[in-house]
Amino acid sequence: MSTHFDWMLLLPELVLTAAGVVILLLEAIAPSLRRSFTALAVLATLGAGYAAYYVTPLHHVVASRAGTFNGLIETSPLTFAFTLVVLLSTVLSLLASQSYLRREGILAGEYHALLLWCAVGLLLMLRATELLTVFLALETLSLCLYCLAAFHRRISISSEAAIKYFLMGAFVSAFALYGIALVYGATGSTRFLGIGRALAAQPFTNVLASLGFLFLVAAFGFKMSIAPFHAWSPDTYQGAPSPFVAFLSVAPKVASALVLYRLLEAVVQGGTAPNSHKWSTAVAFLSVASMLVGNFLALVQRDVKRMLAYSGVAHMGYLLLALVVVDRASLMPVLVYLLAYVLMNAGAFTVVSLLYSRPGEQHLIADLAGWGYRYPLLGGCLAVCMLSLGGIPPTLGFLGKYVVFLNAVGDGLVGLAVIGVLASLVGVFYYLRVVYYLYMKPETRQPEGLLIDVWGRTAAVLAALGTLALGLWPTGLLQWLMQATAVK
Repeated sequence: MSTHFDWMLLLPELVLTAAGVVILLLEAIAPSLRRSFTALAVLATLGAGYAAYYVTPLHHVVASRAGTFNGLIETSPLTFAFTLVVLLSTVLSLLASQSYLRREGILAGEYHALLLWCAVGLLLMLRATELLTVFLALETLSLCLYCLAAFHRRISISSEAAIKYFLMGAFVSAFALYGIALVYGATGSTRFLGIGRALAAQPFTNVLASLGFLFLVAAFGFKMSIAPFHAWSPDTYQGAPSPFVAFLSVAPKVASALVLYRLLEAVVQGGTAPNSHKWSTAVAFLSVASMLVGNFLALVQRDVKRMLAYSGVAHMGYLLLALVVVDRASLMPVLVYLLAYVLMNAGAFTVVSLLYSRPGEQHLIADLAGWGYRYPLLGGCLAVCMLSLGGIPPTLGFLGKYVVFLNAVGDGLVGLAVIGVLASLVGVFYYLRVVYYLYMKPETRQPEGLLIDVWGRTAAVLAALGTLALGLWPTGLLQWLMQATAVK
């Protein structure tokens, strides 16, 4: 039975849900206020961030971890840190959306409401302590993502992207639900803690549980665009609205990474689960496959959105290096890398949405030739994001790769760390190619029909300044994340 305290701990999700409802009502009764919806949604997201801070036990005078609804949802410094990363990606995407929606004539409250409800699903995924709650949050998120992928209804490529994403997502939902059923049948629990204890008590390999975990890893591997579950991402990224892709390409991966960590932690809990080392081998294989497939396929792309889609596969490969050996120390590198990825990837897609005015056509890298001088602010922001994606100091992207590779070496995975470094060198080439076209090639195409407003500029500057500032002065960030991940 829920209590007032339970509902108070759900305050961030309630704020976002209520804001989405209010925006839909305003769309129906006062459509003249549409231009103010972005400001309202951003304020609601910032309010949800403050609410998350308010309900999180951050001090030692209270419990380090609070549960709600009979322990189905947890509130802790760890979930607070992940929550802030998700809300940051939401704010950047909202800021980037205003000019795109106005330029394309599709500005409507449904967009902002759906994006806020996506964030609700992600926050519930982060805080869920058992698999059925995770699944309900995943479906809440997925339904909103499908609608947003097809939001530009007048363009066939957008509908095609949404259909592909929906069909693949439907299979993934079935995999996840079947995996949950198998794990429950094998362990008698859907709670991560109960699953870990049940497996640790079994002196033999539980085939049913192993099959269930395989289904679940495949499902969340899909959300994270891990090879070989990545096939949907290039087409969906290319066809969906670019500012929405700034959200789609980062936020679901943040929540999925924490769920994947909790799944692996349940398998190897206490080091007593049989054959737990086999799961480390499987994660290492997925990591290497993602790094190689993502980098080499991104290398041959000429469309900037498809290039970023494949590079995202590679980045999730780097991230998985921190999860090959699952322990509490893995979470700090994961959080640093996810924060870096949100800033640099969302920033890159923000600039793409501002500079490419023909969403139904290819977003060719060659079209950027000379635009670094025509648009010095946006060109500089895109260059910073590309350097950060390539892991070039002093950006936050470099720090993210450094802590991930350092963690791998500390876990004795020197070979995997070397593969990651070599794969990163491949990635540097196609990221620098974008910078090369921006500043070292003569302009070949005049920009047409652009609408570059203060909202979009703000998003691009926030992303670029964030990745530079945190890369130059990372001490405070690292100390905070170490404290957040140390509390159990």
